[in-house]
Amino acid sequence: MKKKPFSILFMGIEDYATKGQKGRSDSLIVVTLDPKNKTMKMLSIPRDTRVQLAGDTTGSKTKINAAYSKGGKDETVETVENFLQIPIDKYVTVDFDGFKDVINEVGGIDVDVPFDFDEKSDVDESKRIYFKKGEMHLNGEEALAYARMRKQDKRGDFGRNDRQKQILNALIDRMSSASNIAKIDKIAEKASENVETNIRITEGLALQQIYSGFTSKKIDTLSITGSDLYLGPNNTYYFEPDATNLEKVRKTLQEHLDYTPLEHHHHHHHH
Repeated sequence: MKKKPFSILFMGIEDYATKGQKGRSDSLIVVTLDPKNKTMKMLSIPRDTRVQLAGDTTGSKTKINAAYSKGGKDETVETVENFLQIPIDKYVTVDFDGFKDVINEVGGIDVDVPFDFDEKSDVDESKRIYFKKGEMHLNGEEALAYARMRKQDKRGDFGRNDRQKQILNALIDRMSSASNIAKIDKIAEKASENVETNIRITEGLALQQIYSGFTSKKIDTLSITGSDLYLGPNNTYYFEPDATNLEKVRKTLQEHLDYTPLEHHHHHHHH
């Protein structure tokens, strides 16, 4: 991990229904980092985005969050690579327990709640967690409810994507505090039961050096625009990305990674 730009794909896995067996990816966030210029771009891919899965040769398209149930993290990584036309160097998959552990280990996070809402706790169905517009400090359980709420958001999945990016921003800020840098091994160890990643601990420590003094103020958030699409006999909802916007997002990420795509299907991995 010299000073070359690299990418990380964060996959939030919703596997509570399947006891860990092939759940769906509930959130996909791509982060590109340029350690030399200390810049970062963050993109959320809506879970209903209509794409061709990497392993699918029929040319048919489906929701991007189906990639995980079909072929796990590898299929997801490859599908995202094809969709954005960039290499994905590092990945992190995290389930609900892992997410809560990490948030609690760093001492919770601070968010700016966009409006009042409530959401049920994942620990106890009958318990509701209330969020008030403005600054709030959230522990793991609260942060998870904050990340999952969709029904009371006029912007639906897009509002939810924004809150998930907000949480990642807040987490990056917390991680860069001196006390958390000191216990990065402990955080990694605690998380390792519920987090799968190809970032080695030693690289994690190197990341800390690269990013000391790095804050979420340096993060440029990108969005995929598009339209709602209802297809098939069951009128299944898809999000159809706008081609012009997608091309722009691809270019932005490619430039940030200093990556020149060869042909579409020919990825050179620089692992």
